[in-house]
Amino acid sequence: MFSLSAQTPRKDSGADETAKIDPVSLGQQVHEDFWSKKHLFYSNGDTIRRSFDQYKGKMLVLDFWFTGCTKCLLHQKEINYFKEKYADKLVVIMVNSKNTRDNLEKINNMTKADWFKQLGITNFTSIIEDEYLSKMLPSNGYPTYFWINTYGILQLITFRNLLDRNYQAPFIDHKR
Repeated sequence: MFSLSAQTPRKDSGADETAKIDPVSLGQQVHEDFWSKKHLFYSNGDTIRRSFDQYKGKMLVLDFWFTGCTKCLLHQKEINYFKEKYADKLVVIMVNSKNTRDNLEKINNMTKADWFKQLGITNFTSIIEDEYLSKMLPSNGYPTYFWINTYGILQLITFRNLLDRNYQAPFIDHKR
């Protein structure tokens, strides 16, 4: 009497492709399409779609945040120091997911606010309107940092910024 096919999207329909993403656990490799999937990047008022292909072979830290998280933004100046110092080994990308209810307008307004400028963040870039990464790497709080090593393995999840000049950089091999 009722057709299930009318309620179930066809495989090629494009309907909610993120619903079938399995979460990645510590020690597991990221999904095959992780590096080639295109994300919407916000950069100083402009947007562009691009993938993570150019970051393969580097330590990639995905920094999940939202506009109401002051701590998420307070650490950016320190994180930028490490991004510049270890540019050949480290990439940190901020990720703002759809479930935060932030949008382009809200983020744009935030970056123009006086309090934001006082943080000393001169080049603000983030993935916005994300659904894919937040399903693959679910977080229970903000900020959350997902450390994906040079082999594409989820190596570490932290709720505190480890990129701090008072600590030894955790992604550098130490010689004895």
